[in-house]
Amino acid sequence: MAGDNKDSFDLRAELKAGLILHPRVTHQGLWTRPQDRERLAEALPRFIPFGGKHYAACIWILDWDHRLPSRHMVVRLALYYSEVAHEAGQRTLKERHDRIAREDLFPEFDVADFAGIIADETYEAELEVGGAPPSKFRLSSQWKRDVRDTDGRKAEAIVRQSEDFKKVASTMTERATGLGDLEAAEWASPSETGHERWGIEVWYLRSFNGMVGEGTAFLVDLEAGRVISQREFQFRAG
Repeated sequence: MAGDNKDSFDLRAELKAGLILHPRVTHQGLWTRPQDRERLAEALPRFIPFGGKHYAACIWILDWDHRLPSRHMVVRLALYYSEVAHEAGQRTLKERHDRIAREDLFPEFDVADFAGIIADETYEAELEVGGAPPSKFRLSSQWKRDVRDTDGRKAEAIVRQSEDFKKVASTMTERATGLGDLEAAEWASPSETGHERWGIEVWYLRSFNGMVGEGTAFLVDLEAGRVISQREFQFRAG
């Protein structure tokens, strides 16, 4: 189960001191001033290590959107629980730097970005050009969907017994049986939900026409044993 321990690792200080800018961001002069880093740092949400772990290191990156001129940038955060993991991340970062340097010959040529850098926890947020700094970061690590059966069943039971779910289910008198039951889909980080602890999102699919699906996601706090919030979601198959 995810822990809610406080960590002394200062992500704001790390961002101010070591934000890496993609060359295409630098070339356009976007968010390159020290005060820009200050603005980014002050808007950061709370990051809590998963599973009671502790952060040992991080890599902050301001990435580009493969457009010239850019419409938005991507703020990436790679977090590490150990120096060994951090060293592995630094190696992949150097490999990506080298690839970008080889590709960055002319403005009309596309170049790689920094997505997929090895990390224990990976986050990203969109930053609009000329807009405000992001206040929420989405966990993009693939392991977020690895919810243990025991945790998943507990989360699903909490949702099933909640008034929140009963209200949604009561409106679904003609819901197709093939849509399945409640599903503990993924871990949700405090950096995105604003909740004090990690939670599990339990999904309830309301409709699917073979191409587009719609549903309700319930955020469950296992420790508190209750539904914290809910949101509507949509996805496209394929």
